[in-house]
Amino acid sequence: MSEDTSGSGLGQTTAAGGRWGQVGGGSDGSGGNGGKPGQGKTDSVKQSKFAEQRHDCKSCRQPIWQSARSPGSSSIREAGLVLEIKLVHTTRRELHGDKSKPPSGIGANDKEARLLSLLTLEEKCVLLSGKNMWETQEIPHLGIGSLKTTDGPAGVRGSRWTDGTHTTHIPCGISLAATFNPQTVERVSAILGAETKGKSAHVLLAPTMNLSRSPFGGRNFENFGEDPFLTGTMATSYIQGVQGQGVGACMKHYVANDQETRRFNMDEKIDQRTMREMYLKPFHMALDARPWTAMTAYPKVNGKHVDMSQVLVRDILRREWGFEELVMSDWGGLNDTAESILATTDLEMPGPPLRYGEQLARAVREGNVSETHHIDPSVLRLLRLLDKASLLQDVPLAATPVNHASRIGTNGTSGCSEEEGEIDDPQTRRTVREAAAEGIVLLQNQGILPLHQKPTTGGTGSAIVNPYYITTPLESISAAVRARNPNITITHERAIFTHLQPPLVGNCLTNPDNGAPGFRVDFFRDATLSGDIVSTTYWKNSLVYFMSDGDVPECLQGTKYGYRASALLRPSVTGLYDWSLSNTGKAKLYIDDQLLIDNSDWTEISGNFMNCGSVEKFAALELEAGKTYRVTVNNVVIPPPTPAHDNTLFHKISGVRVGMLYRHDETAMWNRAIDCATDADVVVLVVGHNNDTEREGSDRASLSLPGRTDELVSAVCSVNKRVVVVSQSACAISMPWAEEPSAIVHAWYQGQECGNAIADVLFGDVCPSGKLPITFPQKIEDHGSSSWFPGNPETDQAEYGEGVLIGYRWLDAHRIEPLWPFGHGLSYTSFEISNVSCQVLDRQEQLGWIVHAEVYNTGPCSGHEVVQAYVSPSAEISLLGRAAAPKSLVGFQKVFVPRGERRRVEISVPRESVAWFDVDSHRSASPGGRWRVDPGSYQCYLGRSSRDIQATIGLIVE
Repeated sequence: MSEDTSGSGLGQTTAAGGRWGQVGGGSDGSGGNGGKPGQGKTDSVKQSKFAEQRHDCKSCRQPIWQSARSPGSSSIREAGLVLEIKLVHTTRRELHGDKSKPPSGIGANDKEARLLSLLTLEEKCVLLSGKNMWETQEIPHLGIGSLKTTDGPAGVRGSRWTDGTHTTHIPCGISLAATFNPQTVERVSAILGAETKGKSAHVLLAPTMNLSRSPFGGRNFENFGEDPFLTGTMATSYIQGVQGQGVGACMKHYVANDQETRRFNMDEKIDQRTMREMYLKPFHMALDARPWTAMTAYPKVNGKHVDMSQVLVRDILRREWGFEELVMSDWGGLNDTAESILATTDLEMPGPPLRYGEQLARAVREGNVSETHHIDPSVLRLLRLLDKASLLQDVPLAATPVNHASRIGTNGTSGCSEEEGEIDDPQTRRTVREAAAEGIVLLQNQGILPLHQKPTTGGTGSAIVNPYYITTPLESISAAVRARNPNITITHERAIFTHLQPPLVGNCLTNPDNGAPGFRVDFFRDATLSGDIVSTTYWKNSLVYFMSDGDVPECLQGTKYGYRASALLRPSVTGLYDWSLSNTGKAKLYIDDQLLIDNSDWTEISGNFMNCGSVEKFAALELEAGKTYRVTVNNVVIPPPTPAHDNTLFHKISGVRVGMLYRHDETAMWNRAIDCATDADVVVLVVGHNNDTEREGSDRASLSLPGRTDELVSAVCSVNKRVVVVSQSACAISMPWAEEPSAIVHAWYQGQECGNAIADVLFGDVCPSGKLPITFPQKIEDHGSSSWFPGNPETDQAEYGEGVLIGYRWLDAHRIEPLWPFGHGLSYTSFEISNVSCQVLDRQEQLGWIVHAEVYNTGPCSGHEVVQAYVSPSAEISLLGRAAAPKSLVGFQKVFVPRGERRRVEISVPRESVAWFDVDSHRSASPGGRWRVDPGSYQCYLGRSSRDIQATIGLIVE
């Protein structure tokens, strides 16, 4: 899909049920010329410099005078007239732009219209930018309050980036998707909604709705998997759960934020059919939940950063789909002043602004942006959001003359003033524990699970919010065993280390003032770290991360300054220690005033500090147990220049990360673990990734588990035939040892209930029912993305060459056998799907089918099964020589079936489920293509996975 600022090429209404809008420019914020298709180009904004012109309101026939020459006057005149003549328009009240319809369908009640009329141009532009890390700007004298946002998908962070208030740490997004249960997702997200409110925030920056395009994607743990229908379904429930608590959700990252490699600059080349059928589909589906906000993605798509893309934001999201709510940039991802506002990206985050604010007001004064057509619609969307959040007070009848400095709230980095509460109760813990266990997937079981009481159990293995607590597999398995049989002996050994960088130093590092864990940090005005200390802060560990409001003294922001992190270290073991240093700025690490690591001259960027920090630099040092050492890190911060375009996140971040690890005798560790496994009756071997190898900021490079993990699994299985492997990752992993253990359980990342959930499944307290929301290929070459991911970092070009064949679609189309297929997941019982029938829906409001089936529990215990519905593609697609997946997920239902009983399921299959986007259709009035549903016969497959099809029924489109 090529970037086209004309607004044309969006298609037309079809049987697929898409919501389509007018494609011209004008009243929808384009600065266009009356809405003629293909004539809404951005250069038409120059027409706003014309003298005042008169036209009549199409609803009330009153004369409307408008001019954009004097900043503020046009909008005041238009909005004020709405109130003066007491118009009785539709609920989408008209604000008289070039047409009778408000920009992008924007509606304004009397309060919002009056506020708009009272705002100056400068105030409007300030409102469209953040005040600090999490909050928007307020204007107190007009009763406009500040909206507070907070991360994120797996827990409510609060106003601190690290070391914040405690929160409920829920299972990651990919684990929630594995439940295949929208009701579970809604229950869990309701907890986040309540905690958002408890932390005095108004919008939770979640859910993450991007697709797991590649097994290597660093943020796959946040996503709902590789399938657009599953993602859209889960995201809809997530939004409903959050917003049911009276706060807003934010669907992100719109769109195609699918990799971390060069994520700020990578230009993703995606054809329009693929964009429509795959990457845009979840966002379109989620509109049914009426999300309060949306967030743009970091990368470029077809030549434009998404926040600057009139095609993606203005034309598709707003005009075509009718999304009338606020669109914000990702943090630092507002890439241009004029182009972003013309694309209808409303809010620059975080603050203080670098591209909106005064820069936006200047663009209006210079004639590059229209106050009426571009600024006012965005302000109205913000005001409507503030009104939902009860942040608009009674509006004065007229603006009160006030000194301009007092008219606008503090445009600085003061922290959020509201108290951030904590919610931790038995019901919340129970809900999170149940959801965590429900997402665990039983990949393989040769009769060893569930575990029963045996004399000896052995355990080996390797195993950012601030949770109330964390349960580990070792702790929870030990507790479960003791509760069943106190005579059982639990032994545990760690066999290997799999870290990429040494872990943080830990509690043996204490600040010199009060002995608490972590660093004391002193700030200096001088880069030589001399003179008076400006201020002092304390950090709880050896990670100093300046990103939250108040982390850096306001007087130093934007200047060249220095800080010193100092602590005392008392090791508990004598020996050789490996140290690492990663940082922004120019940092040096000293031990007892002796330079250990100089990382002041680095050029290679790592995933640390949100892709703004250096790669780790390493050194080794002998330390003596019980001896006290002085640890000091000096760092100099040099503000980078503001680029004309591209990401500005690095303006907000500074920090140092110090890692330390005692150099163990790894041969001895290995031997102890093998001895432990040899003597045990059952071995639970916990392996996988963690936040060192799967994280925002970097992508993986291999399907293999880290370090010697694969070798360890085979070694343990060679000495004990009763081995249960518990794997933890958010992505597909290779398992060259898959046939060796007696059982394999994939546990994802389960948050604070991780250990309890794993124990519940292993011991049969929960009958496993999770299903894979991603495909596990046998090797990376079998995966559709392998030839193109992550693109070329030298040219910043990424081709989406697999097109619509994402995930299981590629393997099905090329008849490749997966290691574990999409939708796969075993149970401790067994099920049969039969008696399939189909009901045709021919009502005008709902065309399609309802597929009925019966699920019979033929096994030894009660349990849940997920019936999955897939449909075949139109025969026309292959006749036209285009790629098509043999089948695509269109519905599913999870059902509880008691032992020996049967239950009926109903799966709705709308007619649009067989629609496809035809880019080159000769029947389209637009060169952009159209959705089409072709007459003919289709197959609907019902199964327990994408490869375990139990029944088939035909569907006819006439």
